[in-house]
Amino acid sequence: MTGVRILASAMYLSGRYAQAIPQYGTERRGAPVVAFCRVDDEHIRERDLVHEPDIIVVLDPLLSRSVDVARGLKEGGLALVNHPGSYKDTGLSGKFKVATVDATKIALETLGRPITNTAILGAFAKATGIIEMKYIEQALREEFPARIVESNILAMRKAYEGVSKAVDASSLPKRKITVKDSQEPLISYSRDVSDWRVHRPVVDKGVCVKCQRCWIYCPETAISIGEDGADVNYTYCKGCGICAEECPVGAIKMELEEE
Repeated sequence: MTGVRILASAMYLSGRYAQAIPQYGTERRGAPVVAFCRVDDEHIRERDLVHEPDIIVVLDPLLSRSVDVARGLKEGGLALVNHPGSYKDTGLSGKFKVATVDATKIALETLGRPITNTAILGAFAKATGIIEMKYIEQALREEFPARIVESNILAMRKAYEGVSKAVDASSLPKRKITVKDSQEPLISYSRDVSDWRVHRPVVDKGVCVKCQRCWIYCPETAISIGEDGADVNYTYCKGCGICAEECPVGAIKMELEEE
């Protein structure tokens, strides 16, 4: 939501007309969301969602396992994916181009947290060539408090330099999309949210003091306290990281989810 708002503001600052269109689903930390940005050199009268985009930006490197992220993407369009590997590893295939950038790694190095919405904007500027970095930086300075501006600008600049060249994806094998059905007993609801994760919490049982703080704060009831410490039910864990933030002894660390 923040990223698309900054992008629309940058487009406006460059002299264009723009709309930032958020689409909310489950409004909880860690839940998947989608947003749209419409840009034109003339007044925009359309108010609908964007169903046939020219460009898609995917912030979750694992999302294509369970969602057809390229659905509706126009022929000759561009898919910009936050991914640690090459375009061949994204699982995307079609009559469009794919570019990748490891925005998660860049965010961790510059911000200390896996928040990729600003880093990906730098990659967007380089991969598309439709907006200059100076406008994105200006929009970010107007959006963010001064104390975090420079670190986010650094993340954008690193992503600008680190994004790969867009490559034709028409001959690539397409990853099979699978939607998991939970085999776990019902807790508060039956939905498997494991596909939401980019990072997973890992508990060091030797450090855990069984204070139950993680159990109290977990929004998905994914944590239980056993005799040797906290246990995470990864079927219900969306990887929000609240447990790691709340742990008073640092027994929980967030680790990158492997494919």
